[in-house]
Order: sequence, then C-alpha cells, then structure tokens
Amino acid sequence: MADKTFRCTVITPNTQVLDQEVTAAVIPAWDGELGLLKQRAPLLVKLGFGSMRLDSANGSERLFIGGGFAQMKDDQLTLLTDEAVPTGKINVEETQAALKEAEAFAPQSPAQTNRRQRDIERAKAMLRAAQ
Repeated sequence: MADKTFRCTVITPNTQVLDQEVTAAVIPAWDGELGLLKQRAPLLVKLGFGSMRLDSANGSERLFIGGGFAQMKDDQLTLLTDEAVPTGKINVEETQAALKEAEAFAPQSPAQTNRRQRDIERAKAMLRAAQ
C-alpha cells in the first residue's frame, strides 16, 4: 500500500490537526471538489467551506474544512485552514442556530453583507458535512 500513498497534513492557526499517509483525498476547493492521488502535478488552490474526505489503509475519514489554501507538491498535500473539524464532532443544533442568526442579521454596510453571506455559507456547508 505504501507505493500508492502520499502524505497529508492539515494545519490550523492553533494546531496541526492531521499528519498521515493517505491513498486519496477529496478537498473542498472554492469552486468545487477536487480529488487528489499520488503523483499529482503540483497544485495550489484556494479552499472553500466543505467536507474533506481522506482514504487510507485504515478506512475513510471526513473533516469539515473552513477555507484557506491547499498545496500538493512532491506527494505532499498540505492544507492551511482556519478551521478543521471531524464531521462527527459537528454540533448540528449550534450550527442551525448560527445559520438562523446569520440569516436574520440585517447588514448595514458592504462589509457586513459579505460577513453575513460568509457566515451563511459556512453554516450550510457544516450542516451538509454533518449529514
């Protein structure tokens, strides 16, 4: 199995969330999902909100990714993200409450409008990842 694996590292501002060998990864790029395998051409991509799936010899695991950047180079996938949460640890009730709060917010400026839209997108993506 080792000849088909590559290293995957997920880093947030607070901690290194993951560092393991995987056989495949599906990451949430800003414009859609992107699948990665060993010997992928070098890649730098902006991340969106969504679910990341990692396949390894031990099975499959999923994380919610909250934006950032990903680089694939020399069989090393590195994600720098603001947020990485195992999908099983997402609190659905809190996320639904955050979505309702964001939808009810009345923005007073373009910056507040952008923030409202970002909060809505994040909450909806978290709810999809939790399913």
